[in-house]
Amino acid sequence: MPSSGTHVLPFLDRRVAETIRTQGLIERGQKVLVAVSGGPDSVALLLLLHRLAEAWRLSLTVVHCHYGLRGSESDGDARFVRDLCVRLSVPFILRHLDTTRRPGMSSSLQSRARDQRYRLFKDLAREIGAERVALGHTADDQAETVLLRMLRGAGLRGLAGMPRVREHMFVRPLLNRTRQDLLRYLESQGQAYRVDSSNAKNLYARNRVRHEVLPGLRRMLPGAVQILARQAQILREDDAVLERLVVDLWPRLLEAETVDRLLFNRRALRDQPLALQRRLLRLAIGRLHPARLTPPFHLVDTILSYLATSRAGATWQWKGLAIRCEQTTLGLCLDRPNRAQGSNAAPRPAPESVVVDCLPWTGCWPATGEMISMRSLSREEGQALLDHGTPDSALLDGERCSMPLAVRAWRTGDWFCPVGMKGRRKKLQDYFTDAKLSRSLRGRVPLIVSAAGIVWVAGYRVDQRFCATRLSARFLHISLKRSQ
Repeated sequence: MPSSGTHVLPFLDRRVAETIRTQGLIERGQKVLVAVSGGPDSVALLLLLHRLAEAWRLSLTVVHCHYGLRGSESDGDARFVRDLCVRLSVPFILRHLDTTRRPGMSSSLQSRARDQRYRLFKDLAREIGAERVALGHTADDQAETVLLRMLRGAGLRGLAGMPRVREHMFVRPLLNRTRQDLLRYLESQGQAYRVDSSNAKNLYARNRVRHEVLPGLRRMLPGAVQILARQAQILREDDAVLERLVVDLWPRLLEAETVDRLLFNRRALRDQPLALQRRLLRLAIGRLHPARLTPPFHLVDTILSYLATSRAGATWQWKGLAIRCEQTTLGLCLDRPNRAQGSNAAPRPAPESVVVDCLPWTGCWPATGEMISMRSLSREEGQALLDHGTPDSALLDGERCSMPLAVRAWRTGDWFCPVGMKGRRKKLQDYFTDAKLSRSLRGRVPLIVSAAGIVWVAGYRVDQRFCATRLSARFLHISLKRSQ
């Protein structure tokens, strides 16, 4: 690698430069936006890129995000990064971000901050003409990500961790370097850095993994971080191969495709290995959905379990999509406003109730984003669950709950016979009052209703008349799950 003058670049400079070159992360002559928080990882990233800038003709600009969550400490971070940029003669951009939760936003402060950061980086890159956005994630961050996703039951793609390149714009040049490598580098350069006090608090799952899980793994195996990071890279390469297989399979399984509809050959899809079935269905849902959302595992698993049977006619609904399994096809349809109303017509409101006329069924309750799943159980399956009830599931007598069922919100005059009240009727309004449920929340509670009345106030109480017993011959199991 070319060097400036007779200076010999230190070990880490050479290694990072080699990673950037061999992985094609940054090309010579490009403009790079560098995200710098003031912590050791991002400060080391800035110094390393600054050392390369002259020889590689790089144009660097630094952006610092100020959330204002730590008062004077956040102000000190901003001043530190600004002063560092002045010393290095690198342009500095400060942006204040508001992480206040608004409707439709994640309940996680860290998720909201991350989403805002990436939106800001994209906008700034376009504004200043930067071809790359450099992020300071390290092998330690990768190891933490892999462990967190492992504990959440992620599949191959999740366990592959963070990619070196995202969306052809975001690059992570330090992903194969440990945090300890960077701390030693900063010490050798006599470079100070900031320490985020919130990182020392075990309020977040990532911090607990960082301070409790990883140190324990290092005591067992000193190279645990590097091993986890290497495993993530291997899994990412395996994931890419499977993804190419799915893309190649797509035209052979697809029978029809329009802007808002996909139709697959059921038998051809069912003949594929389960791993490819799962990927193809997730790809189809993500491709059809306007927001390119990824469906939750339990929805995909429910559909594929049904696909493996000889049954037909089941429908699942999720976030504006309807998936229906017929005898010979699996169809996905996007629920769009009626085109006859014109392209400027307002979207149709969510239906007052959703009719369920065939089991199994899975749908999303739009008021809360919760997933509702219904399925029939055999006598043996139902008997095994009788003593294992939870507030988020209902085990009902399948013969008393006549089809079709409906999922709807509370209406004036609704009543039911709550379990434990010996068959006495109670107005739902009074039940909500006793449960101290505010008026604003009452309309968000999904009710499961048959022709004979409310069978379950979902998440609260089953109706005594429909409750499964030891004498039940058929069972209906309904569960409520927060959508991811």
